[in-house]
Amino acid sequence: MGVPVSDWDVLIVGAGVSGLSALRVLDRAGLRAACLEARNRIGGRIESIHDPASPVPIELGAEFIHGRPAEIWDIVDRRHLAAYDCVEHAVYSAGGHFQHDEESWEKISGVLDDIKRLGSPERDRTFRNFLDQSSYPADLKQWVTSYVEGFNAARAEVIGIASLAEDARAADKIHGGHSFRTLNGYDVIPAALVDGIEDSQAKLRLNSVVEAIRWEPGSANVHLRNALTGERQVMHAHRVIVTIPLGVLQAEPDEDGAIRFDPEPGEVLRAARKLRFGQVFRLVLRFQRAFWEDKHELSSAGFLLSREPIFPTWWTTLPVHSPILTAWSAGPHADELAGRSKDEIVRKALSSIGKITGLEPPALEAAYFHNWRDDPFARGAYSYVPAGALAAREKLAKPVGETLFFAGEATNLDGYSATVHGAIASGARAARQVIQQQ
Repeated sequence: MGVPVSDWDVLIVGAGVSGLSALRVLDRAGLRAACLEARNRIGGRIESIHDPASPVPIELGAEFIHGRPAEIWDIVDRRHLAAYDCVEHAVYSAGGHFQHDEESWEKISGVLDDIKRLGSPERDRTFRNFLDQSSYPADLKQWVTSYVEGFNAARAEVIGIASLAEDARAADKIHGGHSFRTLNGYDVIPAALVDGIEDSQAKLRLNSVVEAIRWEPGSANVHLRNALTGERQVMHAHRVIVTIPLGVLQAEPDEDGAIRFDPEPGEVLRAARKLRFGQVFRLVLRFQRAFWEDKHELSSAGFLLSREPIFPTWWTTLPVHSPILTAWSAGPHADELAGRSKDEIVRKALSSIGKITGLEPPALEAAYFHNWRDDPFARGAYSYVPAGALAAREKLAKPVGETLFFAGEATNLDGYSATVHGAIASGARAARQVIQQQ
């Protein structure tokens, strides 16, 4: 029948891949652990839609496997998943002209290589300041700014080059410049983390909204509300692992989805406020046909990059041919979309792709969208580090009173923040920290 709710060794808050990874490690170590999730599903910021009308799974959250991180490829191999290389050939659209040459990407890569060489905690500065003090051509500055803000969901005048350098060096170790997708849908990753956990139904509790954690060294009471019935409950544990997104951790205690701590882990919360949580609006559009392939210049494009003010970045499903395009608006580009309805966002996206391609899009069959910004259990996309704040990640990952432990992509110390594999690794790290206290 499972462990009585009154007493657990460890309670984990959040059933994203970080929380599920922690649960898996603790369960294998023989600890009595349960994972509490506010939503009615696992996966956190992974959300895959399996629409029978769509030729491929629709990803509303994480989509790409960046490089060959063991945390994900062990699952791919164990589950015999169909992972395939993305077509990363980018077409640059500017003033009605299309550029296919590899020289554009090589120039951007050259700037990123300079950041890897120059970026360090001792010499940190904003990316904008780095560019302003450089002699790169103005056109290159515009393209590389669009890339950094889009990829990191960040603002050029805020994000620091020390963290960009650290992330880039870490990515090199796992061939992070090479991206993959899985035909099975990204939601197979959280499902695989649950596989093998005995009596998982008792240990994984959905629709459980954690509202408060009242703790003292060696003991914690977790106050939660059933999202369906409104019923409130208190669960006790000796230790708690908190894996909520940075945006939720930064929320004020009285805001929807926030967690009240009593007493507050002051150093952790101060560190959380030094970091930033990026904003992204991502829209997946399914058309009657792949109309952009009508233009020879776009027929082999994996990515369409432009200077459109709202949706500058798009990608196709190549090498899988389908009538599906993903629109991406991140960092400052996302500001214009805040507070707008799905219909308004779709209209702006269609206008954007029409201008980029110079074609009239055919009838739209479906538009898939999740507003992560307004989701109280996400509050945005993923974290990034302002100039001078690199040490905040380490403070965020530090246990408090041998009782509170923090995990999630924002706490990753290996250069893999803002990634799925970084989140998985952070959950395993927090679980090991707990085990060391036993």
